[in-house]
Parts: sequence; structure tokens; C-alpha cells
Amino acid sequence: MRSFFKVKTAKEVLEFLRTVQPLGTESVYITDALNRILASDIVSSEDIPGFQRSTVDGYALGAKDTFGASENLPTPFAIVGEVKMGRKPNFDLNRGECALISTGGMLPKGADAVLMVEYSQKVEDTVVEISRPVSPLENVILSDDDVKKGQVILQKGTRLRPQDLGILAGLGVSTVAVFCKPKAAIISTGEEIVDVTQTPKPGQVRDINTYTLGGLCTQLGVEPIYLGLAGDRFEQLKVLFEKALSQADVILLSGGSSVGAKDLTLDLFLSFADVELMAHGVSISPGKPTIIARKGNKTLWGLPGHPVSAMVIFDVFLRYLFGRLSGLSDPAAFHRPTVEAELDRNIESASGREDYIRVRLSHEDGRLVAKPILGKSGLISTMVEADGIIRIDMNTEGLYQGDRVTVRLF
Repeated sequence: MRSFFKVKTAKEVLEFLRTVQPLGTESVYITDALNRILASDIVSSEDIPGFQRSTVDGYALGAKDTFGASENLPTPFAIVGEVKMGRKPNFDLNRGECALISTGGMLPKGADAVLMVEYSQKVEDTVVEISRPVSPLENVILSDDDVKKGQVILQKGTRLRPQDLGILAGLGVSTVAVFCKPKAAIISTGEEIVDVTQTPKPGQVRDINTYTLGGLCTQLGVEPIYLGLAGDRFEQLKVLFEKALSQADVILLSGGSSVGAKDLTLDLFLSFADVELMAHGVSISPGKPTIIARKGNKTLWGLPGHPVSAMVIFDVFLRYLFGRLSGLSDPAAFHRPTVEAELDRNIESASGREDYIRVRLSHEDGRLVAKPILGKSGLISTMVEADGIIRIDMNTEGLYQGDRVTVRLF
């Protein structure tokens, strides 16, 4: 029986992952760019909106002509035209003149403000009285208020949101350079694992890891490649693994990573040329029996067969890895959101490893309370019941009731 011989701390694993380089780039139409990562800065080639426009319905006019206007002493203006939407006005305004304008309309020359229609009273077809003054540029968007020519609008490494697509459209940018989506090949191993469509026989269980890992990948915008099940037969595994290496950037093989007699993952990884073993065991719980290797810029993961362990490893390491491959300026942005809560009981922890504890959250007397969910790492139901996980540092022997903890939300 082979023992773990290259156990790494979580910090050491993350240091290794920092050496992984982003993938190549491609150009996509902006309708396909949501959640993609920009591969270059976006610099504006023009001002937006490019002209002075009204923010209200009312009258375009010269602000200084309105000074002194009041309800008791309204100021008359001659209406000399109407601004048509989407068109440049074909007239100018002189002193004492105004023009009807709608929200978004372009101010005619001679106007520097817009009076809201509520503060006016039409007394003739061509004359309106205004009952309050307006300041210069009141109710007006300047030609470069939204975007200035030469301005860096979006930086390389930005994950594109709906509003980002909107500003790209406003700039006339229909295609953008983005980093390629990472692809993750998923293989579940074990003689006891059967397909989800089968009825397990005594001693068998349905495949869970394929679907949890695939779902986690999809959440991050990573393309999962489902390669199916493999028993504990080396040649069968090798055929599937060769296929995975040809198609994916990351290979996630669950099961077969501990030190049992039928655990073939390490031998499988090392059977390929130019594979560098990074870790045979990670000092965290659950998830210690994890094997990590590298072949070029591809990373190979032998994940524990227990669903909770595999999901914890994904949360702690693979989220960061996929952030790196995706070209995120801050790969940690792929991590889950967190909240602060108060622990409702003592938790013991073994020194020398990081512990990840599933917790359920509840509101009690105005406090957010984290309640540990205890259970073995083979019980997927504990993850279903949990709202998140907390981390206990490897140099800590536990946490106490009442401690403030950071919960990484599911």
C-alpha cells in the first residue's frame, strides 16, 4: 500500500495555481459575451452621447433669459420650433426664444438649459410663460457626460455584466476579444458507481460527483465535458483520460485518489509523459486524499470519491484555478460571497490541517447564527442542508461558541 508522500498545505497548492496561465482569446458578438472575461482594455473612440440632450420634457432655452421669472411675474418666451427626436434641430434660438423638446432630444444652438413643462403655461400657440428660473445646464446631459473619447471604459480581466454590454453597444462595439472558456473533463471512477438511470444493486451507489462537479463548473461559466464512468481498471481509465487530455484544460477524476489497493489515479497520472506531480494529499479536511498534477498548462485532479470532499476541494482550489484560466484580473472573484455570523457551539479541530465545516444559518434575536452540520463526507444530504461552510485555520485547535466566523455561502 502506497502512503501519501507529497502532502501540501492549502497555501502551497494556491501558490502553485498562481503559476497557471490564462487561456487563449477569441472574438465573440456582444450577445454572447455575458459573463465572459475581457482579453483587452476597451477604450472609447468617441464621446457619448455626442451631443447635448434633454433629460426631461419641456422647453429648450437660454438659462440667463429665465432669471427673475416667478409665479407672480412669469416671463414670456416665443416658441420658434420643436425638436424632433433623433434629428438635429434645423433652427437656432435667439434671446427670448424657446423650443419644445422631449426627453432625449438634442438641444438647438442657443439653448443651454431645459425648463420642465410643469413650470410653464402656454398662453398662445407661439407664446409660453415660465414661472421659475433655470440654471445653465439644468436638465441637460453634456456631449461627454456619459463617456469621454479616449477613456478606458472596461479593463482587461473584467467579467462582463449586462450593463457592460450596454456601454459596449453604446460605443458601437459589436464584437469583443475575450478569454476562451475553460473546459473541464469529468470522470467518475469506482466499481461501485452506477449511472443515474440505473437501480443500484446491493453494494452499489448512483453517480453523484458527475452532477455536482458539472453544476459547479456551469455556475462559473466553465464548460463541463461529461466523459462518464470508469471502473477500477487501469486501461479503461487511461483511454478515458487520453480523451480528456485532448479535449479539456482541467481534468476532474473523482474516486481512486486515496491509498487503497485499487486506487489507480496516481499511477494513471504518472503514466503520461511530462506530467509533474504537485501534491499527493492536501492538509485539509474533508478532502485530504486529493492528487494534483500538471501537464503543460493543463491541471489534473484526482478528487476524493466522497461528494462533500470533492465539493470542498472545488470550492477551495478549483474556483481560483478557473478564475486564473478565465483571465480574471482578480481570480478570487470566482469565490463565493461571504457573511459574518456567530457560532452557536464549540468545534474541535486537529492542528496541522484546515477544517471546513458545513453550517446552517438562522436569525436569532437580531443575530445571524451559524449552526454546524456534522456528518461524514460521504453524505451529500449534509451539503443540501447547509447554507455555506466555515474555515478553521490549520494552526487553530478549534472554535468556541460565540466566535465570529466567516461563512462562504452556497
